[in-house]
Amino acid sequence: MVCTVQMPAALGFRPCSRNARALRIVQQGPCPIVRTLYLHIGAHRTATSATQSFLARNNDRLREHGYLPVNGVGRQTALVKALVEGERPVADAARMIRQQAEAGPAIHSAIISDENICFQKDLSIFARFREHFDVRVIFTLRRQDLWLESWYYQNIKWQWKPRFSHLTFPEFMDRRHEFHWIHYDSYIRHLETLFGGENIRLTVHERAQMPGGPIAAFCRHLGLDDLDGFTQPGRVNSSLSPPVAEFARRMPLDRAPSPYRRELIRVLYRIDAELRENSNRHSSLLMARPERERVMAEFEPGNRAVAQRYFDRATLFEDPLPPADAPLGEMALPEASQDLMEDYIIPLLHGLIEGRRKNQGKADGRGGSPAARRSGS
Repeated sequence: MVCTVQMPAALGFRPCSRNARALRIVQQGPCPIVRTLYLHIGAHRTATSATQSFLARNNDRLREHGYLPVNGVGRQTALVKALVEGERPVADAARMIRQQAEAGPAIHSAIISDENICFQKDLSIFARFREHFDVRVIFTLRRQDLWLESWYYQNIKWQWKPRFSHLTFPEFMDRRHEFHWIHYDSYIRHLETLFGGENIRLTVHERAQMPGGPIAAFCRHLGLDDLDGFTQPGRVNSSLSPPVAEFARRMPLDRAPSPYRRELIRVLYRIDAELRENSNRHSSLLMARPERERVMAEFEPGNRAVAQRYFDRATLFEDPLPPADAPLGEMALPEASQDLMEDYIIPLLHGLIEGRRKNQGKADGRGGSPAARRSGS
């Protein structure tokens, strides 16, 4: 049987093909429904964790509206890793997505979200999804000076990349050109080549340019404007204050197994909260105004090109730079050993001991420790 699939574009239906043109589908049996795949690639530090929490918490609600968070989770880390490393063919992943979509109500769009996609200089593997779906790429742009400061805090908190985990901020800034995805013009041109400029959805991460906040901006790209009845997450994955971040930078968190590292970070958040209660609010800024101006001058030509191409204006980011007299965060620990012990070391040990007791209590509630259960005692 020969059929042509034509669905309303407003509902997210479009014919799928390698070049996104209309395709006459030749097959035996009923015509398949052609669905849109939204590929949310970040960037990091643009409320991606909050957005993924929103997707996970509202999985059922989203499905009622025709949207499928793939695998029912907010962030598809395992799937993306398997695709990038060649452990799972794109065709197999596409088949899985269709099966998930067909298992429920009328799904017209699927969502894959993982900001680590940005780490890939070549996204050709993800462009293969165009053989199966109408792919649209969602990418959020944060002004590079603020992004670099936030990314620095993130790297020394989670320490998943040892080459960045313990750097001072000047050392980190010397390696800023390794973050290819914040060279927005060249990176977006790569996306345009693979997916077509008409399929790129950009958000500028500034309050005035995101009415309703970053999650609402993300949902508008999906065509989902009314969020009544949806659960909104709180703040997720916030940065540590500069003094506690400095404490983390000097710790070998990158040598700890992932569950233990998360426990350490949980305790660091508690230390941070206690210090914030007993002191003035810390500035998170790390660049003095002259350095900030130099950094933004490097990115200005590319930013201007993106602004002209996508927003029909000369300036991509509209918020002013912090004033020259804006206070900077102090990445420094107390000089007095007594203060270091009382404010950092002792609370760290208390938090770890408390966490250990809670975990032991849970094990006892399940019938004793794993070792005791294995021995039969």
